[in-house]
Amino acid sequence: MFTKSELNEFLQQSNYIEQEYSSQAMEDTQKAWKYAYENQGLIDVVYILEIHRLLAINLRPDIAGKIRDCDVYIGGKKKTFINKEVIMDDLTKKVCVEMIWKDVKDKEQKAKDLHVIFEYIHPFSDFNGRVGRCLYNIHRLRLGLPLCIIHEGEEQYEYYKWFK
Repeated sequence: MFTKSELNEFLQQSNYIEQEYSSQAMEDTQKAWKYAYENQGLIDVVYILEIHRLLAINLRPDIAGKIRDCDVYIGGKKKTFINKEVIMDDLTKKVCVEMIWKDVKDKEQKAKDLHVIFEYIHPFSDFNGRVGRCLYNIHRLRLGLPLCIIHEGEEQYEYYKWFK
């Protein structure tokens, strides 16, 4: 499990990684986490879209809860938009899989792999990192692992190496 202090640190640092320091972002992140945690029974596309909507609703209402319809750049590399159906299909087949949690041998690696896959799909034009870290920690909790808090700065740069 986790303490309220650990949760707040995770949410704050997840925002800080994106250089988002506003109180509005923190409020929205807390609402998104509350939804994610309370509704983690079935991780599907609707669940992911709602996490995104709650995170983006006040800062970017134009994209809140919507799959991207444009190219994006991830680490300086272009991720070309094909169509929304391809993104939805990738999410469904690669991220929204119901795992047999007790049979996973390397739980840390499984959670990390699902996170890297989500970030590679990059379904949104913005907020992918925060949605992804939220999902990553939901997966960790479901696997019986503690929250993973990635701090802005040195830990952040180590975290980015996961995606190379």
